[in-house]
Amino acid sequence: MSADIADGRTRLLLAEDHPMVVVALTSAFELVDDIEVVATSGSIAETLGAAERVRPDLILLDRRLPDGNGIDAIERLLQVSPKVRILVFTGDADRSMRDQVIEAGGAGLVLKTGLFDDLVDIIRQVAAGEDYFDPTM
Repeated sequence: MSADIADGRTRLLLAEDHPMVVVALTSAFELVDDIEVVATSGSIAETLGAAERVRPDLILLDRRLPDGNGIDAIERLLQVSPKVRILVFTGDADRSMRDQVIEAGGAGLVLKTGLFDDLVDIIRQVAAGEDYFDPTM
């Protein structure tokens, strides 16, 4: 299991460039006992720095960030934090996007259109070492 063995909590880095989404998700995760948001970032550059600094268990990575495509950043993120699991978070996806995430070394792809409780379950699944790709793809 990737999650922090010491306290059983998954250390989450939230990479999202919309401040309202960041505040809403961070607040919602405060109500989840086993997931802790240890850092947030709004760009690929910030995410790379945060991943190296805080060594999260999992990165919830927005696909579209101001300085590039999150999928294109997966390989670089794995270089700075080799054990991190990366779950791409997007508003739209298709089979080719899923294939790009897999090829880059990502652990999953989840749609933003889902429910928060489902996202929590998916994060737990991915943190435990399983991959997750939205079944609609």
